[in-house]
Amino acid sequence: MKLTATSVAWVFAASFYAAAAIGFIPNPLLGPEGLFKANTAHNMVHLLTGVGFTAVALAGSKASVVFMQAFGLIYLLTGALGFLATGHGGDGHLLGLVHLNTLDNFLHLGLGAVIGVAGWYFHARSASVRPSIHQSYKQPLF
Repeated sequence: MKLTATSVAWVFAASFYAAAAIGFIPNPLLGPEGLFKANTAHNMVHLLTGVGFTAVALAGSKASVVFMQAFGLIYLLTGALGFLATGHGGDGHLLGLVHLNTLDNFLHLGLGAVIGVAGWYFHARSASVRPSIHQSYKQPLF
C-alpha cells in the first residue's frame, strides 16, 4: 500500500475520533480526572479536528497537505499557549474553555510536530514528482 497524504489524513481523522470517543467515556487516561485532562470542550475539539481531517481526506491530496501543514503549526501554538495557561506543572483552561494539563501540552507539541512534518514531507514529495514543462513536452514523430 502506498503511503499518501490522503491516507495519512484518514489515520489522523480516525485517531482524533478515537480521542473524542475515549474522552466522553470515564477512564483513567483521558477525562476530567484522567492522566490527560479533558472536558467536554476539549473532547469537542478532538471531534471537530476529526471532521476536519475527514473533509480534507475526501477533498484530496493537496487539501490534506495544506491542512496538515496548517494544523501542525496550530497544534504547536496550542502546546505553547497551554504552558502559559497551566504553568510548568499544573492544569488550567486554554482560552477559558478547554481543560488541559502539562501532559496535554507536551502531547500537543508532539502532535503538532508530527502532523506538520507529515504535511511538509508530502508537500516536498509531491513537488519532486511533478514533471517539468520540458519533461511533459513530446516531440512530434515527423
